[in-house]
Amino acid sequence: MVALQVAVLVVAYIAYRAIKSHLANQRFKAFAKQHGCEEPLDLSGTWFDSIGRLRRVFNIKKSGEDILDDIFAEDFQQASTIQRKRFEGSSFLFTVEPANLQAFLATQFDDFETGRLRGLQLGPVLGKSIFTSDGAFWAHSRALFRPQFSRDNINDLEATDKACNALIAAIGPANAEGWTRDVAFQPLCFNFTLDTASEFLFGESAESQAAMMALQNPKENPSIAVGSAGESPGSQQFRQDFEIVGEKLISRIRLFSLYWLADGLRFRRAAARLKRFTEHYAQAAILTAAQQTDSSKPASSDGDSSKSKKETLLTRLATQTQDRTELRDQVLAILFAGRDTTASLLGWAFLRLALHPEILSTLRAAILHDFPTSSSDSNSSEPITFAKLKDCRPLRHFLNEVLRLHPTVPINSRSATRDTTLPVGGGPSGTSPIAIRKGQTVGFSVYIMHRRRDLWGPDALEFNPDRWGDEKRKVPAWQFLPFLGGPRVCVGQQFALVEASYLIVRVLLRYDRVEAVDRGEMGRMRKGLGLTMWPRDGVEIRLHEARGGGG
Repeated sequence: MVALQVAVLVVAYIAYRAIKSHLANQRFKAFAKQHGCEEPLDLSGTWFDSIGRLRRVFNIKKSGEDILDDIFAEDFQQASTIQRKRFEGSSFLFTVEPANLQAFLATQFDDFETGRLRGLQLGPVLGKSIFTSDGAFWAHSRALFRPQFSRDNINDLEATDKACNALIAAIGPANAEGWTRDVAFQPLCFNFTLDTASEFLFGESAESQAAMMALQNPKENPSIAVGSAGESPGSQQFRQDFEIVGEKLISRIRLFSLYWLADGLRFRRAAARLKRFTEHYAQAAILTAAQQTDSSKPASSDGDSSKSKKETLLTRLATQTQDRTELRDQVLAILFAGRDTTASLLGWAFLRLALHPEILSTLRAAILHDFPTSSSDSNSSEPITFAKLKDCRPLRHFLNEVLRLHPTVPINSRSATRDTTLPVGGGPSGTSPIAIRKGQTVGFSVYIMHRRRDLWGPDALEFNPDRWGDEKRKVPAWQFLPFLGGPRVCVGQQFALVEASYLIVRVLLRYDRVEAVDRGEMGRMRKGLGLTMWPRDGVEIRLHEARGGGG
């Protein structure tokens, strides 16, 4: 009797779920018909096709395929918006259409969010932060971030200049012919951006460039090299942890709802070490916030009261919450954004300078004109300011072209908060709207959109900074989105551009040539993909020192 009752309940539950699903499907079909929607091109194939595609993604290091150019880009040979079935059965829409990006990033912003899945995928490292949240907490976080990226704060470039000096020192002296040693430039960029980001956001440089040099030459800087290598932000362990975590996080994203399959002890340990590192900043921010609200409390006894009183993004956040876990998570989010995105941009920029000597020569001539040097110094004889960097059009055009072909975040996604539509991509012509079901994920790639020949012309794959000065080829809005757009546009975009511009100016004032150590290897432009995209084969270069006041 009990078994019969259980069987009846099971059958009733199955029937209930089936009826509920049927009614939901009918309502969604009516919604789609009401809005004139049609289906996008379906490239799902069989379940075995989905597994084979996933295997290609995870075997790219062995196969030599490029995940963007060889796997994702092939989907868009027939249409700019497509749909697929994931290997676990859910539906996935992917678009590289500017009108659709404008819709879910701006005009229909409330219809989309980063989604709960994003928080689960990135949560072990970024926790509850601006990059893993939506709604009120995201708005609160962004409101705290925005004042720190004001023009006045960005124009304070003393720390940037200090980090530039450290990077140039790490390159080392030139020989009698004017050439430096062969330099692995990408790690220097990661150190540079970590030092500038930590100084700007937390009021204290991580000094990772100096720490790396000390570890490489402990006899020259014994005091810096003292301590556990794993606790030093400039240590090999620290850089490895960032790489381990970045690779694992992108694997978690690729596995969609099965993200937990990419977990592992090595990943968890790396994440734990990074979290321990950020505890220093969280503790300091709480102390500073307490001192600001208690005027009777004496200044820090370590003799560094100026730093403790300096208002930073983190100290502002600490006035709103004393939750050390939240502060730590926000710090890690800032470190990943501030370190990786600008460092990746700089890596691609110097790779392009090494591969295009004629572009380097033109750019350097413009820099010498806009930032004249004294006869005895390779630094600019006038201050390098935010305004002057922004007014240097050839430099701006060069960085735009780097960001067009090498956007630091090439793939992204949004999740629908309600049944909604996208303006184009449906039907045989691809011009009809598309119905999006509540909870459905929409992926997009600015990398592929930036390389579409129908948008950018037949030379879309060519590196040509001059296209940005050609008034006849004005770039339409929403076609160029290296920092996305709408309410969630990258709050630190001007900071990133100023940091990158400043370093390029300083380096090109000192060096008049940049050569690739292995031009063939660098010319392959293979990509490393974590939370950002960087040159997978590194940026191995040598630089020629300009003689006689900037050449």
